[in-house]
Amino acid sequence: MTCLLYRFAGLLTALLLSASVYAQDIQVEGAWTRATAAGRDSASVFMFITSKQDAALVGASSPASKAIELRTMTHKGSMMKTLAIDRIGLPANKRVDMTSIHGYHLTLTGLNAPLKAGETVPLTLNIETVDKKNIKIDVRAEIKPPKN
Repeated sequence: MTCLLYRFAGLLTALLLSASVYAQDIQVEGAWTRATAAGRDSASVFMFITSKQDAALVGASSPASKAIELRTMTHKGSMMKTLAIDRIGLPANKRVDMTSIHGYHLTLTGLNAPLKAGETVPLTLNIETVDKKNIKIDVRAEIKPPKN
């Protein structure tokens, strides 16, 4: 019975962590990353962000890494190049898709330790509104198993 209770508590915790985060009319949904192998010092993080007003993601931080870069990909012919960028626009009432390595995403750089499947990574997103207010949103990204 106790084992069943622990499993239920773990499931409930996972459901609560995967729920949307709201702050100052900004919603962050489905944040996740993949587990990393020992020796790997970076990991991409994916999510959806919706803002009720024009805003921009201007930075992020995490105790799990030395830095977080905002990134996107450019495609020229058959060449793809990853670019670090200063901001990701969040148009009012538009869901910004940051769920592909080929589009906008975050990259944790200088990981302090490997990311383990089943755990979460704490992130703080820095959002700047049109009227130059800075909003910090705490998010927990689910760590999924590595791709096979």
